[in-house]
Amino acid sequence: MNLKEFKELLNGEAKEVSLEEDVILESDEIGRGIEIMRDGLLIDGNNHIIDGKNKLPIFYIEASDVTLKNIIFKNGFSQDYSGAITNYSNGLRIEHCQFMDNSTENASDLYGGAIYNGENSNLTVERSIFKENDSDFGGAIFIDSNSRVKINNSVFELNISEFDGGAIYNKGELIIDKSIFNQNMAFKGGAIFNEKSLTIKDSRFKNNSASDGNDIQTENEDISISNSLCEFINNDNY
Repeated sequence: MNLKEFKELLNGEAKEVSLEEDVILESDEIGRGIEIMRDGLLIDGNNHIIDGKNKLPIFYIEASDVTLKNIIFKNGFSQDYSGAITNYSNGLRIEHCQFMDNSTENASDLYGGAIYNGENSNLTVERSIFKENDSDFGGAIFIDSNSRVKINNSVFELNISEFDGGAIYNKGELIIDKSIFNQNMAFKGGAIFNEKSLTIKDSRFKNNSASDGNDIQTENEDISISNSLCEFINNDNY
């Protein structure tokens, strides 16, 4: 399915959209990403790929109560926004998705190789995988001020930030439960760089690396880690 066909599918009247084939984005006219403005939209990828071909970002979301599930986001790329998803939604849910090789690149600072969660936005991530994404800040996810992100039962592996937050950079409220962070890398905060509120439960951090804070580097005392449920393996500090 090409970009034009995909847009027509999304702009139809149906509140639930189901993919029956992969989507290849090859147009140069996508701008900040395919805009999703319809409240309550559900997109079920049926484990198909949406491929940005290392040229284009994938979604720009402002609508409320959008659900994305069973989608493989691959090779999303941006010089202005996030590689895969830029979210300004009041309630975006991501379920059973994979984010592979999404990135940002520019001479100026960019945020969130896979997802940028904008100010005053809410995001919930369930049972998803983030692998080999990269950006200047937040290799996989960047969480901006006054926003809230919940992550459950998800895996972050081999994500890279050139500066801070190999997997996640947090400036808002971040709650993580039952998730795995493995082999992520950054200058500060190999897995997570935290500026604001961070809660972690029942999660595992393994072989992450950074100059400061192999697992977690925090600049705020509003941080809660259930140590009896978390494992910090082969790291010097957090």
